[in-house]
Amino acid sequence: MSRNAYAKLFAERPLMTLRVSRDSGRTWGSEQAVFGTDDLPPLMTEAWPPCECARCAEPNKRSNR
Repeated sequence: MSRNAYAKLFAERPLMTLRVSRDSGRTWGSEQAVFGTDDLPPLMTEAWPPCECARCAEPNKRSNR
């Protein structure tokens, strides 16, 4: 596969898809896709996955995960 063909394939295929449930799996949100060409902000912590709970989302507070 040529370099250009590989780059095009990389740009068109999602790196990750996910669906989120906020009620223990009873219902699910729509599928979201992340592509290699998306302009994403850098991570603000080394914890993975980054926690978004109210306690960890306070200004100037690092994730405890």
